[in-house]
Amino acid sequence: MGNNYFRFKRFTVFQDNVSMRVNTDGVLLGAWFSLPFANPSVLDVGTGTGVVALMAAQRISGTGSSDFSVEAIEIDSSSSVQAQKNFSSSQWKRNLLVYNADFRTFAAYSGHKYNIIVSNPPYFNNSLKNPSETKRNARHTDKLPYEDLVRNSRRLLLEGGVLSLILPPEEQAAFNAVAESYGFIGKRMCRVYSRRGDTMPIRIMAEYVSTPSEKTEASVSEDLFILDSDSGYTEEYKALTRDFYLKF
Repeated sequence: MGNNYFRFKRFTVFQDNVSMRVNTDGVLLGAWFSLPFANPSVLDVGTGTGVVALMAAQRISGTGSSDFSVEAIEIDSSSSVQAQKNFSSSQWKRNLLVYNADFRTFAAYSGHKYNIIVSNPPYFNNSLKNPSETKRNARHTDKLPYEDLVRNSRRLLLEGGVLSLILPPEEQAAFNAVAESYGFIGKRMCRVYSRRGDTMPIRIMAEYVSTPSEKTEASVSEDLFILDSDSGYTEEYKALTRDFYLKF
């Protein structure tokens, strides 16, 4: 069994009572998603331990901003309690808040709009389901189908707002089709490979802009390799995660 905590350079994430522990997907997304706004309002959908929200707070505070908000949604009650504890023990506790709620219900009643919505969403559609309800909710799309994530993100984003997420490559086409049907335009994409020289990515990180304008820039496509051929970490992976991982 792994540690009940994961220590980063500027915060610690406790994970003894959560549906999903700290993983590479969340750290990649937290380090990669764009922050094109001053003093942004950010919403992390499916926060789990709260790691992506904490990474967002660290990155925003690093720009010199103190007047920002990072809010998080978590449907699992024990995970939401854990995330709030992690927020409260961080130096950005005044900027962080978690809601224990279903995203669809939250979107229907929330009066708040956001510049950025970021999500490491459940993505298993047809695979064998875990007997644990909390793990099913964290991993399978039953509780948060792609259409619900996209439609409610569209509702909650301010003009020009950005939706950022990470998915397996086999799910990207399906998600992209749903996003386009709600008027989102692909802004940025990163194909993540386990090792340099691999031909098939293991994850796709993607960003969509909610209200495109004539000034919307052309979509940017990137590749990220985690390991070199000699199994050492690549310089680009170190550069992306250096502000967070102790090992770099």
